[in-house]
Amino acid sequence: MTTLQNAEPRATELAFRGDSLEVHLDDGRVLSVPLDWYPRLERATPQQRKNFQWLGKGLAMHWPDIDEDISVEGLLRGLRAPRSKAYLEGWSEDSLRRRAEIEAKYRTKHASLRTPRNKTAKAKH
Repeated sequence: MTTLQNAEPRATELAFRGDSLEVHLDDGRVLSVPLDWYPRLERATPQQRKNFQWLGKGLAMHWPDIDEDISVEGLLRGLRAPRSKAYLEGWSEDSLRRRAEIEAKYRTKHASLRTPRNKTAKAKH
């Protein structure tokens, strides 16, 4: 007999917020991790980031365009994607430039979706 206390948390929603990946869990928690923990996601285009699949009914996420898999358990444990020298060298200046161009076009096209930030600085006491 399985109780809710023994159930593995499952992701129900994910979003990209600035330089972070935000994952909502079915138990109410929201996990936010820096994208630089996952170089493939960090370097992915907005289109590639949107194209993901749930695995195991929310136990993990898979991005087929960039061959990235992230499990909820891994997020909870604070596991980062490995960064091999060969992998990091595989990103040529040309591919990074193309990605920047795609992102700039996306930001321009979707400028109305951006939420204005509060630029009022609070004084420290």
